[in-house]
Amino acid sequence: MIHLMDPHNLEEIVKSVNEIGKVIEKEKNAIKITEAFKNRIDQIRKHKPMVKPKVLALEWIEPFFTAGHWIPEMVNDAGGENLISKEGEYSRKTGIDEIIKSDPDIIVMMPCGFDTFRTISEYNKILKTNKSWNSLRDIKNRKVFAVDANSISVNQVLEQLQG
Repeated sequence: MIHLMDPHNLEEIVKSVNEIGKVIEKEKNAIKITEAFKNRIDQIRKHKPMVKPKVLALEWIEPFFTAGHWIPEMVNDAGGENLISKEGEYSRKTGIDEIIKSDPDIIVMMPCGFDTFRTISEYNKILKTNKSWNSLRDIKNRKVFAVDANSISVNQVLEQLQG
């Protein structure tokens, strides 16, 4: 039997982990993992900043792709205003004009499959000298962050499930 795992939001991630736990007969471990995950999310939701920054999460650099699925939900849960992409929708291609028009306070660079070092390397090769990119207010204010898009993988979840 094939099990479809295609989460588009945080709740669907929880359901997927619990389903994997059932399939591999590690349901109790799955419940522990997902309860800890939900508790962590609840703690993050409780601490809202006084000022809600406009955040643009980019999943790819060339061409630009916004981060979709559960990323907009995470940005909102953390107290930001997610820009361009919509919660639960697929990541989508965007352009520098749409990025400029959105006027982000913060940009989070999170290319799929890249760790922070690879993201910074690609950023330096592609965007560091890009005139339009460098005209953005948040670039001038040094509010661009690279994150490890591989920080949790399916393999890590399976390892945790195995206990």
